[in-house]
Amino acid sequence: METIICLIRHGQTDWNKNKLIQGRIDNPLNEEGIKQVTDVAEILKEKDPNWDIIIASPLNRAIHSARIIKDTLNYTGKIIINNDVIERDFGKAEGCLICEEIYDKIKRDDVENLEKSYELQNRAFNAILKIAKTYKGKKILIATHSHFIKGLFTKISNEFTFTSPLYNASRNYVYIKDNKITKYIFNLND
Repeated sequence: METIICLIRHGQTDWNKNKLIQGRIDNPLNEEGIKQVTDVAEILKEKDPNWDIIIASPLNRAIHSARIIKDTLNYTGKIIINNDVIERDFGKAEGCLICEEIYDKIKRDDVENLEKSYELQNRAFNAILKIAKTYKGKKILIATHSHFIKGLFTKISNEFTFTSPLYNASRNYVYIKDNKITKYIFNLND
């Protein structure tokens, strides 16, 4: 029995727009972010409207994204808040401008209190397998974050890196059977 999970990166925040590392800082969606999520919700409504479960990270930008999708799809269940799908803890880098110097430090796991890359990869991978086991055979939407998604995809394939582009409100699919990811699709935005 196959489980399908679609991880949706939340819509844009002002910190995304201003190229600031937000990590676990709880910033809201901005107007563009609301539009991005509304657009992806309409795409889902047209192409793939039937979902069994909607999950969100505990951060407001993910919860708001999940609510927009829920309302657009006329989903009648509750949004399940799952702490395991929260964004990476960037430690002392949170609030810093994204630049080559700071990003190189993140890539080297050389930031105080940073959730190390391997820790994030393992957390994301284990969280997805746990969700798939809990909701076996279901279709699950998860509103989450850039580095959580990249953590998962860099764990399952070396074709991805933490610098791979990932659009706000993009759709990212993993297909799971017998506790193994059998297929994946990264960064759909149309």
